[in-house]
Amino acid sequence: MEQRWAAMEIPVSGDAQEIVGALLTEAAGCYGYTATPQAVTGYLPVDERLENTLLRLREALDATPELGRPGSAEITIRFVAEEDWATAWKQYFKPQQIGERIVVKPTWEEYAPRPRDVIIHIDPGMAFGTGLHATTRLCLRALEDSVTSGMTVADVGTGSGILAIGAILLGATSAIATDNDPVAVRIATENVQLNEVDDRINVRESSFPPAGTFDIVVANILADVILNLKEELVNAIKPGGLLIASGIIENRAGNVRDGLKSVGLSIVETREEGEWVAILARKVG
Repeated sequence: MEQRWAAMEIPVSGDAQEIVGALLTEAAGCYGYTATPQAVTGYLPVDERLENTLLRLREALDATPELGRPGSAEITIRFVAEEDWATAWKQYFKPQQIGERIVVKPTWEEYAPRPRDVIIHIDPGMAFGTGLHATTRLCLRALEDSVTSGMTVADVGTGSGILAIGAILLGATSAIATDNDPVAVRIATENVQLNEVDDRINVRESSFPPAGTFDIVVANILADVILNLKEELVNAIKPGGLLIASGIIENRAGNVRDGLKSVGLSIVETREEGEWVAILARKVG
């Protein structure tokens, strides 16, 4: 039977569109979003989780002051067939260069590689992480600047697996990628195999960083999740190792920096793109 999808449209314009888009992808778990000048639309499969997901999205919208008073952001739902959903978002996902060397290429698009290109082949399905979102771009650029040959990497909240794959293609020896969503774990595993790095990346279902310590830990999740996991994140970093934390809306950056400093991390750099922030912090000792 063909999968049906719920198209959730939220009327919003201007700078608030990126905020709503992030809530659709991160709070609701949508693949991503499409936008017109008047509204943003995200897509979810119609299954037994849909009702709870809509409640979670409603709570996230109400808790975002940039969108006005609680309850002011309306959600209109319509149901579409799988073919309509695929057409809606695939037309916006084209090969794109991120940083100096990284190129994110959807599996259905052609691309002529240049010398030194690091090409990540990606089919995100319903998992977050295409490179279209600012938080993913911030993390990929940070990895490009930080990964050196022989490093080990942990990717917490891996989504499509794009960051773990990028780290390996940039020269890391091995990576462990975790996500609490079994759909994301399946899609990340498929993308790891697609990029022929399955001998160096282990994808696991978990809400926590993997056991052991790593040269780089990347967590592209949400500010509150980063703060809730700060002890586990710092324990996963080798002495002298680096945390790349993103998925942080600008007005929460101070809270995250303070939280990371409270567990002994030294803030190295804060990077911004639009309303979004990535914080690079090092474990001293």
